[in-house]
Amino acid sequence: MKAVSLYFNDIHIIGTGDGAWLKHSRHCRAFHELGKPFALAGPGEADAIDQYAKEHQISCILPTCGHTTRFLASYPERFETPCFPIPAADAFDRLNNKLTFHQLCRDLDLPTPDTRIFETWSELRAAASTGALIYPFIVKPPSLDGSWGVRRINGPEDLCGQVDYSPILAQDFIPGRDLCVFYLCERGTIVGQVAYTFARYGIRFVQRPKVEAFSRAIAAHLALDGVIGFDLRERADGQVFFIESNPRFWFRMDVTALAGLDFIRAALTKEPLRQGPPDGLELRNRGRLLKAAVLPWRLNWLERRVIREFARDPLLPFLELLGKTRSAGPVVPKDRTIVTIPANVTPY
Repeated sequence: MKAVSLYFNDIHIIGTGDGAWLKHSRHCRAFHELGKPFALAGPGEADAIDQYAKEHQISCILPTCGHTTRFLASYPERFETPCFPIPAADAFDRLNNKLTFHQLCRDLDLPTPDTRIFETWSELRAAASTGALIYPFIVKPPSLDGSWGVRRINGPEDLCGQVDYSPILAQDFIPGRDLCVFYLCERGTIVGQVAYTFARYGIRFVQRPKVEAFSRAIAAHLALDGVIGFDLRERADGQVFFIESNPRFWFRMDVTALAGLDFIRAALTKEPLRQGPPDGLELRNRGRLLKAAVLPWRLNWLERRVIREFARDPLLPFLELLGKTRSAGPVVPKDRTIVTIPANVTPY
């Protein structure tokens, strides 16, 4: 929603209870309760959303997470209201599952860690005890996002207990650092990109042409539309390995727009994206950035823009800092929202 608000004045939100806190934003014109999680929504909910869009003169419907992206991809024929470009349903499913994404990388001869699947925790422990799995390795669920259920197993002592999901993916641990890349695609062609690693207190924007070449193979093979992200590991020697993909909007999309790469504007207007932030530009995380704001001359140009954006809609950042926006309950990713945009708005 923060990224959308950089382009449009008014936002209508259709979501579940977990997204209701967004109605406190000054950019939220109205919040409409869907009535069921998007993971369980069907053609009836698609028709209801399209009818809501017509009644409120909505010009475009945008997803905000994996569930809402998959929902829109499932029922394209139900929407007379234009929707933000998204991958086709079969492409989304292949990218959104860690095992099928690993197999895709193997098919395209792209670097990826050795990966195995186990139906039970006992099977995984047995494989580790026989040396079939080499420590350290990573265990994770095949289809949950947001780092849900991800654990590093350094030795037999870390195999005590259980995990709350099945099947279980076991992946070789790659020493190095995390690398995140995101692309805007149009009919299989990459038309915009951004990449960053994690600095000590935030993120650092980087340029990775080698990763772009690999990613173009995926985008072309699946004829991708919309936003696609990849999580990679980068070794000290520069070798990269594809870990998983995120065929959806991402958490720092608004920061990327403030840095000059507005994926939403580019997708809706077909305007070319800029080159992006310079290699090495850093952005502190939210808590440290707010503390540093008392000495604004120590902030870089992007951090000053982010602070000004906080001032536009201050309540939501503080709710996030206080943990008031986190969903309670079991460790299962829950649905967020679909964001819709009125037709009669004007860009900032």
